[in-house]
Amino acid sequence: MNIGFIGLGRMGFSLARSLLKNQQRLTVFDLNADAAQKLEAEGAIVAKDVASLCQGCDLVFTMLPGPKQVKQVALGEGGVIQNLRPGAIYIDMSTIDVDTVDLLNEAFSSKGFVFGDAPVGRLAMHADRGESLFMLGIDEKQLSTIEPVLYKMGTTIHHCGKAGSGTRTKIINNMMVLCYCQINSEALVLAKSLGLDVSKTLDVLVNTTASNGQLKEKWPKKVLAGDLTPGFDLALGYKDISLASSAGAATQVALPVCDTAKNVFRMALAAGKAGQDTSCLTDFWAEANGIEKIRL
Repeated sequence: MNIGFIGLGRMGFSLARSLLKNQQRLTVFDLNADAAQKLEAEGAIVAKDVASLCQGCDLVFTMLPGPKQVKQVALGEGGVIQNLRPGAIYIDMSTIDVDTVDLLNEAFSSKGFVFGDAPVGRLAMHADRGESLFMLGIDEKQLSTIEPVLYKMGTTIHHCGKAGSGTRTKIINNMMVLCYCQINSEALVLAKSLGLDVSKTLDVLVNTTASNGQLKEKWPKKVLAGDLTPGFDLALGYKDISLASSAGAATQVALPVCDTAKNVFRMALAAGKAGQDTSCLTDFWAEANGIEKIRL
């Protein structure tokens, strides 16, 4: 297949690179020309715009920051829907809201195109190693076509149901992940305030039922190591947890912990933490409580 990939940010770049490493024919496009040129050096074709990419591809992926960008690229002037060739498939991998994914599904289906959503699970470091997890929403009849391509970028695929199911699952997944950011931060700040050796405390927390993947895999390599470069930017985290909060409001489901965590994300952004990894909440929470930054 001729595969197109639009959106070469922190996650998209690694996913696209995995396709190249697995000898896939790949055409890429991003407003950031540097990212596209790096992949060109590894064998990708760089399209001049979205239209030319779509016209030459059988399968097109988008991995974009949020609903606004997805709607612009997919449905806007010169976008995917206007230029996808007959029989081609469009898969959005972005983390977006329910209304947007349903809009995309309706728009592409009405034009006779196959649409699916495949948001990504796990961390950017997993994408770097080709170990991503995908929450796939698509008609079962398309699994034999789509799954082999996804396995070129990751190791695990969960078919969540029809188109739109992947996005709904990702919203719930990220709500838990991002609430853990605050829970982890409160726990470590309390440990520090009680005079505990945080390294020893961490050993306990990741080996009991208190354990969560963020605390075990991410925290020691990011904030606790003093590395705040964004594997998952705090601003994107705020966007994602806001999607969950809005979904709860739309369905009249109370999400008090989610809403509280969302407000903490907002406060951290106001304190100048934008551009840092979501694990920077531990620094923010330490600062808010007058505790020295926690490092291993």
